[in-house]
Amino acid sequence: MTTSPPFLSSLINIPTPNSRIMIVSDEGLKAESRIGARVRVKESVKVYHVPKVPEFELTGKIGVLKQYVGVHKGKKISANLPYKVEFVADEVLGRDGNPVKFTAHMREDEFEFLD
Repeated sequence: MTTSPPFLSSLINIPTPNSRIMIVSDEGLKAESRIGARVRVKESVKVYHVPKVPEFELTGKIGVLKQYVGVHKGKKISANLPYKVEFVADEVLGRDGNPVKFTAHMREDEFEFLD
């Protein structure tokens, strides 16, 4: 039996003992397709990591879905808050006088899609 050189097997996509098989869930694909969508927070959610504000209420705020972290390297992981949403706090100004941007990790039942 002849074996092909390692560089040849990667070109013709023959699995080798060291290759990894990606496992992708339908949930991950669905969530990844929604990245960039605008969302509105519908539940009462408070965050405590916004600069210059001791606590910040997100109810009714509109943000942009930036990342889904429920899948890592093709495998589903048990992330409690799998959606990363970016918000702009218009009422809080930073050092440069512009509104402060921040992200919050959320569950899907805490927000609704606008797009």
